[in-house]
Amino acid sequence: MGDASASKATITAMSQQEPQLLQLGPDLTVYIGAERDARFIYKEIYQDNCYDITPLPSNAFIIDAGANIGLFTLYMKAKYPSAHILAFEPVPQILDIFRRNLALHNVPTPDVDVHACALGADSVPAKPLTYFPNAPGNSTFVPEEKDLLRKALPAEHYQRMIDRSSAGATKVDVPVERLSRFLDNYPDLKQIDFLKVDVESWELDVLHGIDDRHWDMVRNAAVEVSELSGLRGEIEALLKSKGFQVERELASWSYETAPTYTVLARRHDGEEL
Repeated sequence: MGDASASKATITAMSQQEPQLLQLGPDLTVYIGAERDARFIYKEIYQDNCYDITPLPSNAFIIDAGANIGLFTLYMKAKYPSAHILAFEPVPQILDIFRRNLALHNVPTPDVDVHACALGADSVPAKPLTYFPNAPGNSTFVPEEKDLLRKALPAEHYQRMIDRSSAGATKVDVPVERLSRFLDNYPDLKQIDFLKVDVESWELDVLHGIDDRHWDMVRNAAVEVSELSGLRGEIEALLKSKGFQVERELASWSYETAPTYTVLARRHDGEEL
């Protein structure tokens, strides 16, 4: 009983501590909230290159839905310094770290428009989101999917890992807005070069918040989706209906009993990027 209480106290302390600086790679030091989570996302983006699906224009317009602590935004700004990024992160604790990382890396403020909200099919003033302080990247509107993941994992080791990551979970009420509401603020926008969506089983709702006039502007999209969510087929069908060529890639870290894919969508209509 004493050991369990001490373990719980340690996890609580970890989840409440101030953001720490961590060197993730030779040229990348960032503020983080949870080290395991940050290293995992860094590997996905910087080492596995999961979002390098096609070259983009030097002045690309990029959407970061599920911005987390900013690793995707930092990666794209390093690769395309003239890019403009529209980013969304609803959890206040995570958003604070995102902003710290932009300042740490001297990203010009006008280059990134960041909004403190989630995206969805409809505008909602306050929707409860489950925030996992020990694994911020798992924070979700659909916590029951995490229960399915726990049951699907084959080994007790992985179940313990999920349980530890879920410790200290809290509910946070966050606003939800449609993506097209923000895109309407760019009256001269002609092309959306890359749409990245990583929102923990809320992907289809995000996509339903895009009007056809804005879908016509999207050139490339990458949507991470867990097979346990049951959404992959609908997401692929929606993207095909919008005129994309669609394929999927199995995540390198994916579990056989709980696969996760990146659904990739590209337009190949003869237009130059």
